[in-house]
Amino acid sequence: MIDNNRQMDLLSLIRDNIDEILVKVIQFTYVHHSFISNNIKNCRVAGFVPRYIDVEDFAKVISVALTEHQDSKRLALCDSRTVSFLPGGNFALESQIDTQAASLIENDFDAYVKLQKDRLKENVINNRTACALLEHKLYNSGEPMNQSRDNTVKNKV
Repeated sequence: MIDNNRQMDLLSLIRDNIDEILVKVIQFTYVHHSFISNNIKNCRVAGFVPRYIDVEDFAKVISVALTEHQDSKRLALCDSRTVSFLPGGNFALESQIDTQAASLIENDFDAYVKLQKDRLKENVINNRTACALLEHKLYNSGEPMNQSRDNTVKNKV
């Protein structure tokens, strides 16, 4: 589940449905970053099994919500196989065992590290894009811009 303090900081930026979607993407990338970092940090620990967050499932949830917003001007965030929406604007993500990465740890450690680094790079790009879009929306509305930059995911690898 996502750090509630981080969620509350971002939730204060929401003014409309698009803001809410962008905040959800930023929150998702924060959690995803944590899982990838954990996979890198613990890869040499005996018995470690890498886990992942299903990016495609989250993307489908967001896509359906954006389609609903476009059709009806309302935001309907529906639970999926790995995403559950909670009261107060929060959500929970169910992680899964990363069988591809687990196989690579055993058979091709260099490929495992490359896979995790590639995922980390993609996640950072997604985070920066969502933060930049939210910052642009806040700037155009006259809201302060510094909060969205403070919540970007830092590459700690």
